[in-house]
Amino acid sequence: MPLLEALLYSTLGALALGYMIGLLVLLLNSRRYKPSVGTGFLPTVSLIIPTFNEAAVIGRKLENVLQLDYPRDRVEVIVVDSASTDDTREIVRGFAARHQGEIKVRLVEQSVRMGKTDALNEALRQAKSEIFALTDVDVTFPPDSLKKLVAHLEDPNIGAVSGVEIPIGGGSTAHSLEADYRRIYTAIRMAEASTDTPFMCESELSAYRRAILEPLRPGGMCDDIELTVGVRSKGYRSKYDIYSPFFESEAGTFVSKLKHKFRRGMANQHALVRNSNVLFNRAFGRYGSVVYPFEFFVHIVSPVLIAVVFSLFILSVAFSPFSALVAVVVALALGVPSLAIVHRLMSIYSSEDISRMKGTGSWLVGALAFLAFQGVLLASLFRLALKGPQVKWEQAAGTRPPITVMNSG
Repeated sequence: MPLLEALLYSTLGALALGYMIGLLVLLLNSRRYKPSVGTGFLPTVSLIIPTFNEAAVIGRKLENVLQLDYPRDRVEVIVVDSASTDDTREIVRGFAARHQGEIKVRLVEQSVRMGKTDALNEALRQAKSEIFALTDVDVTFPPDSLKKLVAHLEDPNIGAVSGVEIPIGGGSTAHSLEADYRRIYTAIRMAEASTDTPFMCESELSAYRRAILEPLRPGGMCDDIELTVGVRSKGYRSKYDIYSPFFESEAGTFVSKLKHKFRRGMANQHALVRNSNVLFNRAFGRYGSVVYPFEFFVHIVSPVLIAVVFSLFILSVAFSPFSALVAVVVALALGVPSLAIVHRLMSIYSSEDISRMKGTGSWLVGALAFLAFQGVLLASLFRLALKGPQVKWEQAAGTRPPITVMNSG
């Protein structure tokens, strides 16, 4: 019994210490966010939209892009279609023909589906503009989002900038949990950006200096992380802009939300291991010494430690229910400092769009959602270890609800 308690408390301590130190360093490096100021910086932009069987949403996506207030003669839209078997290509061709002279839309057709990494590499070969911007087909954004993102790239030290996700989709439990979780997620990403560079720029809406991008390595699962690491390896930092939102409809059910989290978690874990050379690498600045180690802990170490704690707790219940109760109290006490830091970060980094997110309104619920997602990360870690990466995904039922074109403000 003493050995069991020693193992339980030492694992709890390691878990709590890892989060507390990582979050505290981020808090100490946090600064109030200052939005970019428009100076007339309007470089040419290639806006990339990867597609695969997106006939249900591609039309609305292109209509949303048509609303951009960026100068039309300085932006081109490149749709890279990875061997769709539905009407995606026909819809894109029809839209391009109807709006010829209004906006330049180019369809690049891949004969074989090789995954998103290959699609983005094809886009890199095709894009000739100064800025390489990415957006997903199932998200929408306000007309001024692209202009706001690009404004950050006037700073010669910035190589990439990301928009911020605002989940939409009604009052389902899955949506409420995601909204609460996203408040925490965004605050941490903003703190990472203030420290050096956010863990990743979101491929749903992000912009990069085309000149510094190199083709992505084959076999990747998470272009968000791969691109961000690539930018930082060239000596450039990345930013998050809380005033450049993009709106994404959440999975309609709790089960479909778990499927989405599972896929996303495994992609992040694969990229973290694949780019492990960044860990504590001084060449990457505080991205390598602070941000990347913290996220490695969150995505890979923490799920394992939580599984160990849970297993030891179950054993302690069998031997001594009272000791198990004491362990619960200790665990809650150890978690207080990290929760306090998260709450402080959320108060530093907010915006009108973030405050309007329709969750439960409780940041504690968001923290509980984060804890629940750790179980999903454990499952995805096992799947990755046993079967390796999965480059091509089929759309899971319930993860592509209809999108609604929304404006910020």
